[in-house]
Amino acid sequence: MLGHIAGRPSPSWDKIQAIVVLLMSYVALRKVPAAGPRPFQKLHNLLKTYTPWQILIGALTTLYAAHHADLLLGLTPAEPEKKMFSRRYTPGYTRGLWILSALDAGFFTSQNIRPKPLRDTMSAIFSIFYLFFPKRAVEKNNMMLKVITATHMRRSWEKMLHPAIRLMTWINAPRLGIRREIVVRLSKGEGYHSDSEVVVTILFKGTEEEYASSESIILDIPGGGFVAMRPSCHADYLMAWAGQTNIPIISIDYKKAPEFPFPHGLNECFDIYKLIVATKGTCIGLKGAVQPRIALTGDSAGGTFAASAMNMIIEHRPVLPKPVGLLMVYPCMHVGLDFWISNSDLAVIEEEIERGHIPEDILKARPGRGDGMTLNSKAAFMDDQVLGSSFLRALMVMYIGGDTKLDHKSNYLVSPIYTPDHILAQYPRTYIITGEKDPLVDDSIIFMAKMRRAKRAAGADLESDTLRIVSGVSHAFMQMTGVVPEMKELVRVVGEELLDMIKAPQVQLGVQAWGDASVQSVKEGGEESDLGLVNVRPATLPNPRQTSAAVLKWEQEFTRDAVTIYEHRRVAYLDQLGIDTHDDDSGHI
Repeated sequence: MLGHIAGRPSPSWDKIQAIVVLLMSYVALRKVPAAGPRPFQKLHNLLKTYTPWQILIGALTTLYAAHHADLLLGLTPAEPEKKMFSRRYTPGYTRGLWILSALDAGFFTSQNIRPKPLRDTMSAIFSIFYLFFPKRAVEKNNMMLKVITATHMRRSWEKMLHPAIRLMTWINAPRLGIRREIVVRLSKGEGYHSDSEVVVTILFKGTEEEYASSESIILDIPGGGFVAMRPSCHADYLMAWAGQTNIPIISIDYKKAPEFPFPHGLNECFDIYKLIVATKGTCIGLKGAVQPRIALTGDSAGGTFAASAMNMIIEHRPVLPKPVGLLMVYPCMHVGLDFWISNSDLAVIEEEIERGHIPEDILKARPGRGDGMTLNSKAAFMDDQVLGSSFLRALMVMYIGGDTKLDHKSNYLVSPIYTPDHILAQYPRTYIITGEKDPLVDDSIIFMAKMRRAKRAAGADLESDTLRIVSGVSHAFMQMTGVVPEMKELVRVVGEELLDMIKAPQVQLGVQAWGDASVQSVKEGGEESDLGLVNVRPATLPNPRQTSAAVLKWEQEFTRDAVTIYEHRRVAYLDQLGIDTHDDDSGHI
């Protein structure tokens, strides 16, 4: 309150206010008679008839009732949770949000404590406190998001490195034969973007000899908003994939923004891929007898890097072997905060919808240019607890940095959603999985629609490209495997997809199946790069999808299509505008 009176609310004023209140309490206890002022003396005599236990419980009960008086008296407007689409998560995901929110608040609260052992202890204690007071946790997190910094993000998002959480991850993970970090050195003189050392984490179920003889690898680019989270922060699902697939997982610890803004981290990920190809894997400990088959994966910001690295791979001259598959989990394909779907993007989506067997009434009901309801998912879910709009803004500013010449609305290495058709047509088998309540879900829908359009125009295979939208969840569900049992099944399904990408044979391409793909020259730092104007005729199609019946059944039960997503979002917009729509029990959500 004092800060607001001064017109400068800040933590410093809050600290002064707390000190003033404590001093006043001290004066009231030491200078005022023990029985208190005269009006309190009668109350003092009355309380003598109660035991200390009764007084304690009575005081706590009174405080609780006072704190919730608005609810008890019906003065609080009912939250429209029944109709608000952005709040309708599955029970499991809701429990996961509750736990992650408590952990975030606990780690935020303890972030300035020194030394580290004491901070680790207090962060655990504070997190337990916030589990019992979830609204306080949300308030704490929302307050931090207003002044979020890279340090705050790292302290919160890297909670997986806490000793207790690492122990739980290790207990629940499969036993692996190899789990180590190595340093890979890049040299600008050898054709890489910079002289740097990049740490990569290797996870493998088998022996050292089996690892060295491996003919396939999964090259993972971990997410973390471009600013945080090493591969060890993703150890729960990466170790699960390593145990499930028996294929080496190579996860890249690229340099993070804001210290290393675009394109430094992306260049390191591309250079690691290029070096593995150039050395046939000897740089990471393989024998190098054959060129390894590589499946490229990434989650969140790692998904952004995976798509951008794919663009660099396709454009690189001399030609690089492409990955056998690309898997992205809730990727950010558009680094920006536009809240409207452009007419051109909407046309691509509508084209894909019209190609399916969709009832006419559903097609008319979904948002279109005619009814003005074409807000995108970043607007629909701007209050998301994981990726709210203020948080997204901070991440994007840190990632892009201070380069005033960078046009993020056309640079398809920053925002892969702008990738030209001639590049999209050359993408390998692609699998995208995201949440239907994720602020980034439209990125995946639009990107997949554009890629399918480009491949269709080139006469390429479309059956192997898949978009799966998981019902009732938002962002970061892969980080919930330790607290949400159903997420373990989701990780297993994604692991099956990776295994099928690696194992499925590639189909030889007919001569007439692809047209020539023109690749425009690109300038980097004012100098001509090694990307020239060329004609490309790929040697193979993406490998066909041959997943198990169990995986297909899971997808049918727990995922939705883009048509349903847009219909439900339209209802949410109308609800926010106060326009009555159908009830939940009418068959729609």
